[in-house]
Amino acid sequence: MNCKRGTLIQAQFIFCLIGLLTVRAEPVVLGKGLERFKIGSLLHQEDFKNLDHWVVQIENKEGFPDAQVIAQDGTLNCLLPRRGCTIWFKEKLKTRLSISYEVICPEPAEGMRGIEVKDVNNFWLATDPDNKSLFDSDRYTGNFTSYNKMNGYYASTGGGRNTTTRMRRYPRERNGRLRTHIALKNRDRQKEYLITPGKMMKAQLVAFDDLIQYIVDGKLVYEMAYGDEVSTERYRRGERSERIDDYEKRDYPVHREGYFGFRMVGTHHIYSKFRVHELKEIPPPPPVDVKISSLAELREVAKKSHQNVIMKPGTYVVKNVTRGEPAFTFSGSRNTFDFTGVTIEMPIAMLSKIAGGGRRSWVRTYVISGNKVTLKGGLFVNTYSHELPEKIDFGAYNQNPDHFPEETVTEMQIRGDDVRLEGCEMIVRGSSPYGYGNMYGIGGGAVLPLRKHSGILMHGDRGIVDGCKVKMEAFGHAIFMQYGSDLLVKNCYVEGEVRPSNDFLAENDPGDLARKYQHQIQWPDSVKGIKVPKDHMINLAEDGIRAYGGTGKVTVENCQVVRMRGGIKIYMAKSGSIRNCEVLDCVIQGFSVPSRGVIENCRGNSAYGPLLYIHSDSHHSQQIEIEVLPAPHGIGDHPLAAIKGKNHRIKFTSEKSEGAQLKRPIIVGYPMRFDYLSWDFPKVPLGMENHLKKFGPDRYTAERITLKNETKHPVVLGKHSEKNRIFSIAAANDLGEENQVSRLTED
Repeated sequence: MNCKRGTLIQAQFIFCLIGLLTVRAEPVVLGKGLERFKIGSLLHQEDFKNLDHWVVQIENKEGFPDAQVIAQDGTLNCLLPRRGCTIWFKEKLKTRLSISYEVICPEPAEGMRGIEVKDVNNFWLATDPDNKSLFDSDRYTGNFTSYNKMNGYYASTGGGRNTTTRMRRYPRERNGRLRTHIALKNRDRQKEYLITPGKMMKAQLVAFDDLIQYIVDGKLVYEMAYGDEVSTERYRRGERSERIDDYEKRDYPVHREGYFGFRMVGTHHIYSKFRVHELKEIPPPPPVDVKISSLAELREVAKKSHQNVIMKPGTYVVKNVTRGEPAFTFSGSRNTFDFTGVTIEMPIAMLSKIAGGGRRSWVRTYVISGNKVTLKGGLFVNTYSHELPEKIDFGAYNQNPDHFPEETVTEMQIRGDDVRLEGCEMIVRGSSPYGYGNMYGIGGGAVLPLRKHSGILMHGDRGIVDGCKVKMEAFGHAIFMQYGSDLLVKNCYVEGEVRPSNDFLAENDPGDLARKYQHQIQWPDSVKGIKVPKDHMINLAEDGIRAYGGTGKVTVENCQVVRMRGGIKIYMAKSGSIRNCEVLDCVIQGFSVPSRGVIENCRGNSAYGPLLYIHSDSHHSQQIEIEVLPAPHGIGDHPLAAIKGKNHRIKFTSEKSEGAQLKRPIIVGYPMRFDYLSWDFPKVPLGMENHLKKFGPDRYTAERITLKNETKHPVVLGKHSEKNRIFSIAAANDLGEENQVSRLTED
């Protein structure tokens, strides 16, 4: 690589210098930016007196003249004969910025080998996925494909033989494998969007949180923001395909900081007037009052912004939908919708009409993609084509396609930031299979097609669900979270249904799923083939309040969850706390939190499943205080709590008079899954011995845990538990090592 003055580069330099020094590259505000920001102060500028602020990466290529990159007289002059090159600005930049510059791509001089008029390309807000340096010339070589693994944005204006003008979102590969990525390309082969040789071009790159723009010569080439549809390139079994997807945080979180780089290959570019400006958020205009009295009007106002919308009280039935699209999309921002006294009925038949659009793997009824949107009040309910009897025949239910939609459904998906649901009610109906809990699968590996049906999905940041009620009459989650952070669920009530396993064991009619699978559990493999035991409860819905991996901070306050699979289950969040909450009659578990999580002033029972469940050996430093409520109606042989990990501080309290009920063990240190835990732990439940031997780990971690048990439920420490401190009113059976056990006296 030669980064020096050269004879070839001098030949073109004088041709362009006068034009470069007389034109200004001021940033502009266009498209969706007009409502969101204005140009702020100048953060960085570069007049190219030298290359001190730049890192040059040039591809090694033999058989062509030397590459030349020169900072000279206010320009960055780059000659790259048949070579790829990226030139990085050394300063890390943050979102809410505009990057602008000017560039000329001259016609190559006669006899100049390996040079032609070619693309103007850009990387911005680029970072390495492994927190390594983008400036590492061994990792990033100047060859275009070496950058495929980066995170960031990319835009290009085609020129010469290349007539593509595109905007992409990186990475294009992960761990050496091509992956799905955004590739906007509807400007391809359009002359007005291509380079004109020898003519000054003004480029501008915008990143304002989720809004990304590519602007050339004051003309908006591409933009995308949450709520938009975007084209993606996908790779399956080595074959490339294209499809339309939603641009949303779940799949495309905001790139908030990174580096800018000029990108070129086999061409001659002359850059000047590089500028970085901050973008200032525009204060919103005052909202306008809007009154509506139809679903058609609701669909229209939901697209607009800055409104206080009041819907006339009454019952509205959804009678038309678009295949493959949500029934209602709230894409406008800074809106409040008052649904007090409003009921919106969504027939299950309409959900089936939405399904099968060819773009999505699940149906959404209501999508809130705008930011700062509030929904107040309203009852959102699914309806069957005919009324079901109070006692459902689940065998017959699952054989009638009128009872469930054709695809998995989420009723309300919150994709925008700062969205609030206040006082909303939801009755979720229609799923398949229904009545069998997890036993046939919950996702991949299911033994039959799943049509799950969930309530509220939170994706955006700073979402709040306050004072809402969700009644689950379908298999799915009531309120669940993915990818967002600073999420708050408070003052909510969630209710599901359960059924006795004895009813399931009595299903023997032709076509009944229970009979088809010999009344055996089919999922997961660790329990596959085990017959469903008598005298247990089966959950009909999934979890009440659930956080999945990728979720940031979660807070749950003053909520009650009744008769769900899991109660408040946020252990997969990055951080979480549960305060002043109650969980009753849940089947798999009551409470769970992540490492350093807090459960404070909470209460619940273990009627049908463990009240507390700490999932992982890696969980540590949880602070837990739970009041154990009586459950004389309880059935099943499960424990009160299953505890593992390190350095927790846990306290169980109870009323002085607990009433007549089964004494369930508090287990400290266990091998795997709730299925293998019973009140006679460490014995394995009858019929599960071979499964535990095959799938159970040799060791587990339960150490340095402080447990204060002020209930009459006994404590059992597993054989690999060690260095724990136990204070208990009830007896403690210590099977571990170096544990300290002290008996408390009742007051």
